[in-house]
Amino acid sequence: KLKTKIFVLLLLSAVTVVFAGETDWQNFMLQSNPALSFNAQVAEKTSVVPAAQLKGLKSPKKALFMSAFIPGSGEAYAGKYLKAAGFLALETAGWVLYITQNKKGNDIDAEFKKYADAHWTESVYWDWVATHSGVDRNDMDALRAWEHDHFSHGLHEEKDQQYYEMIGKYDQFNYAWDDSDIGLLDEGFNKTTMRSRHRLYYEERRDASNHAFKNATKGITVVLFNHIFSALDATWTVSRQNKKLVASMHGDMIRLDNQSYAALDRKSVV
Repeated sequence: KLKTKIFVLLLLSAVTVVFAGETDWQNFMLQSNPALSFNAQVAEKTSVVPAAQLKGLKSPKKALFMSAFIPGSGEAYAGKYLKAAGFLALETAGWVLYITQNKKGNDIDAEFKKYADAHWTESVYWDWVATHSGVDRNDMDALRAWEHDHFSHGLHEEKDQQYYEMIGKYDQFNYAWDDSDIGLLDEGFNKTTMRSRHRLYYEERRDASNHAFKNATKGITVVLFNHIFSALDATWTVSRQNKKLVASMHGDMIRLDNQSYAALDRKSVV
């Protein structure tokens, strides 16, 4: 969510810059203005054409929005097909990474939860708590209160993400794994040699799932920044091309019928 907000803010900033930049020469060249426009009769009577009708100029705003929507499309609009292919390839790679790794993470997530349900038993955990606390096994409120007072973490009542994280991460839940005969408070407990092998395998699978989700996040990050960079690049490319085109042409101000017109020599029109 945070990355999405950053993406939107950066894109809005880019739009603002582009719009501000187009208020000078770009609007002068591309937009119709009654004070600077020719009608058909004026065009026929002169050897010049209005700058506002110059062919070859393209809109940076259009390029920005095209690439913001589909990376590379603004570059293609500008005629930069190799760059367009590069941005499109990066977009595809980002989505492929996100989709494949997100699916992998979800598949492993379902796998390790099923494994935990088969090898870790909540009732056994509460039996162990009741044995060491002396609290009535049927008084769940009292058992949870004792757990809260003696451990830094309490088992969630719902089998949510935290529930499945804690039963593998914290030693207090060790005894409820079906291949463990020693609990945290039993004499002789050794964290190195007595941990459940089922628990260790379970932790490995959880780590694998988290790693896949992190890779998926990297993929979507590539996608978001690819949209931003492509939009900015397309805007810059079109603006630069327009400025080069105008700089290479001869411009004049002419008066006709007591009015001034911005015009370019017909020979410079492409």
